[in-house]
Amino acid sequence: MIESIIRGILSLLGTASFVIVVALLLFKMSIIKPSRRKNAMKEEILISIVFGILAIYATLMGSAVGGAILNVRELAPLMAGLMGGPISGLLAGLIGGIHRYSLGGLTALPCSISTILAGIIAGMVSNKIVGKTYLFRGAVLAFCVESGAMALILLLAQPFSQALQAVEQIAVPMITTTTIGLVIFLFLTQPQEPTI
Repeated sequence: MIESIIRGILSLLGTASFVIVVALLLFKMSIIKPSRRKNAMKEEILISIVFGILAIYATLMGSAVGGAILNVRELAPLMAGLMGGPISGLLAGLIGGIHRYSLGGLTALPCSISTILAGIIAGMVSNKIVGKTYLFRGAVLAFCVESGAMALILLLAQPFSQALQAVEQIAVPMITTTTIGLVIFLFLTQPQEPTI
């Protein structure tokens, strides 16, 4: 069991690293940038498209486990919401969520819903991920969102026995990797010590 968890985390870290590197390259080249200001609709849409595509990539790079897909899809809309606010988070989540739903499977509905919610929640709390504890706050956000995704699977996927089996296999790797990924992204995009 522990071996499969470690293997899952290492596999997901590879995908998460690619998502983060692509986002950072675009960020450093000023192709995408934080846009939580008025009259920034173009930036918000661009962030939505970029991270929506990255959410799809994360799904496609995932592996099937007990009727679910072991992946870091929620990482992309989380990043979109933190960078661009609720609209960017929502649209990126929709892109990733609709794609996930189109693939079908035991967890299609709960996973698509959780992807959309990840972006919305991140966008709504984006102004709170600041101060000296911004990395801790980001970690809590990712942990709670991914844990909520597991809860949705248990609530909505049927039969429950299969849903429980899937969650037992994917929960630890997905929660761990998404949390690590978001913290790394925040650290690299906000290296200066923020002020409260």
